[in-house]
Amino acid sequence: MEEYVTIAEGARRLGLTTKRIQRAIKAGDLSARRPHSNKAEISMADLQAWFDGLHVRPGETQDRLAELEARVGDLGAQLTELREQTQRIEELRLKRTPPKTNGVPPEGFVYLSDFCTLHHVPYQAAEELFPRAIYGQKITVRRRNYPVIGPKGRHDFWVQLHPRADYVTCDDCPHEEGMR
Repeated sequence: MEEYVTIAEGARRLGLTTKRIQRAIKAGDLSARRPHSNKAEISMADLQAWFDGLHVRPGETQDRLAELEARVGDLGAQLTELREQTQRIEELRLKRTPPKTNGVPPEGFVYLSDFCTLHHVPYQAAEELFPRAIYGQKITVRRRNYPVIGPKGRHDFWVQLHPRADYVTCDDCPHEEGMR
C-alpha cells in the first residue's frame, strides 16, 4: 500500500521547509489529497519523485558554466571585431577625399578642398566647420555644390584649424581678413 504523509512529515524526511512543499502543491508540481478540510497528505512516492527532479545532476552546473563562458568569449570576440570595423569606418570617413572640380572659383575665392590640401588638413575637419565657423558659400559646378572661401573664410580657417598638429603654414598665414 502506498504511504501518505503530512506536509510537515514529508518536509522533515527530505530536509525541506513546509513552505517549499506547499508552493509545489499550489503550483501543481506535486499532488496532494485532503482527507480533512484542514489537512493535506502527500504520497511519499510522488514526493520523492518530485524531490529527485529538483536536484541537478553532478557536473550539470559546470557544463552550463563552461557553455556560458564559451558564449561570453564568442560575444567578446564579436564585440572586438565590431569595434575594429567601426574604427576603420571612422578612419575612412576622416580620410575622405575632397571634391575635385574643373571649374575656376570666383575672383578672390578659393575652393575649401584646395585650401585644405595646401595646409595638410583633412577636408572632413574643415567641412564640419563650414559655414558655421568658416565663412564661405557654396557654388554650383556641373550640378554639384562645392564650398568656396574668400578672405574672411581663409582667416576663419586659420583661426579654427591652425592649432591642429597636422596644420602646415603657408606664406600668407595667418591669412588676415583684409588680404586678397
